Amino acid sequence: MSATFSFSRLGKLIVKQFFENSRLYLFSVLALFGLLALVFTFWIGVSSPHYMEEETYFIFLFGLFLAGTIFASMSFNMLGRKDKGIYWLGIPATHLEKLICTVLFSTILFFIVYCLCFLVIKTIALTYLETYISNHPGTSYKEMAGFDEGFGGIIKYFLYGYFAVQSLYLLGSVYFARYSYIITTVIGAVVIFSFAYYISQIDAFMFQTTDWNLFTAKKADAANIESYQLYSLSPGIIKALQYAVQFVWVPLFWFVTWYRLKEKEI
Repeated sequence: MSATFSFSRLGKLIVKQFFENSRLYLFSVLALFGLLALVFTFWIGVSSPHYMEEETYFIFLFGLFLAGTIFASMSFNMLGRKDKGIYWLGIPATHLEKLICTVLFSTILFFIVYCLCFLVIKTIALTYLETYISNHPGTSYKEMAGFDEGFGGIIKYFLYGYFAVQSLYLLGSVYFARYSYIITTVIGAVVIFSFAYYISQIDAFMFQTTDWNLFTAKKADAANIESYQLYSLSPGIIKALQYAVQFVWVPLFWFVTWYRLKEKEI
């Protein structure tokens, strides 16, 4: 086998992956439909008499994070068993091709299928609500203002965070052969809380004289409260750092996953 990347070999690997796991994918889609249907049924039951579209997107995000991270943590579970691990590592394809194939199914196709399932269930639920509201005076449904303001305006940031977290769980499935979901969750939670505690301590230390965020700091003059010194990064650097914070995690975690796969031994 050539060690160079091959689109032809990648295509064959994708087909092989699909047919070998077609039953798992089918049952997963059916389970996803069923769970979303149960959640929307519960939502219709407890939200009466007033329904808000924003609540359906809370359901969307919660289900996406939960199902997506679980699915990602199972991506390389074959490496936890010697027989399956040896078989998988022995497949005539490069580690990059195997990673791309896994990302295609666990990240891209999963996200598309999840969105389609959500839209189908939501459409059915809203169709039922239209009939229900017309027959029950005083019941109402309020649509979201849009995707440019309010909760709709920040959904994209949750999606940025989702793909970053999902790629972290993908990495965890390579590093931890067993209980990867639990271990990755614990490590991620410790890192997040440690960072939040560190920021809170800095904020408490600087609160008396300085108003600050990640990119700017305003230090007040103790003698004259209307006078202050402003320290700030240039707009170009701020913009670059904002883009890095939003988008750098996914390729970074994928790169570390690929590097770890190259070193993997069973």
